[in-house]
Amino acid sequence: MAGFGFNNVFQWGGMRSPLPTSRPEGETPRGTEARTPSELMGIIVWAGIVLFATLSAVEIIEIPALTQLVNGVIVIAGQVLVGLIVLAVGLFFAQLAFNLIVSAGTSQSRILGQVARIAIIAFSVALGLQQMGIGSNIINLAFGLLLGAIAVAIALAFGLGARDIAAEQVREWLDSFKRKQ
Repeated sequence: MAGFGFNNVFQWGGMRSPLPTSRPEGETPRGTEARTPSELMGIIVWAGIVLFATLSAVEIIEIPALTQLVNGVIVIAGQVLVGLIVLAVGLFFAQLAFNLIVSAGTSQSRILGQVARIAIIAFSVALGLQQMGIGSNIINLAFGLLLGAIAVAIALAFGLGARDIAAEQVREWLDSFKRKQ
């Protein structure tokens, strides 16, 4: 995969690579060694192959409880993998939206871009967690409460900020209604 340029996946998304581009001669990394995206993908594929080989071996042995256990592990691993893919796509679109909004060059474009990025990341995290099956009821409740709070805040801001304009509009509607009678 490195030959296809998969290690540049962060640059494709418009992000900086977390990996150092070059290491000085003789310097050894501290802690765990950083892996390239190609190596990580290889580990994920290897783990999937091992899981399916384990499932085949367990089915040959004909132990129903063990077969059911391995099936459950494969299902959960699939859900986690799809959730991570959803999160990665969300991060890509968040960065894309940020770059597009900032490139507009208006006075507040950087702040607006950051707000858009945070909102997209929040939604993609919620979708990813829901896809993984982690606390879907809590996530639904949290987003419902958040959107409700935003709607109430906007309504209050409009109502209190435009009270005079709204009163004038209501007077015009009442005068128009009285003239029609």
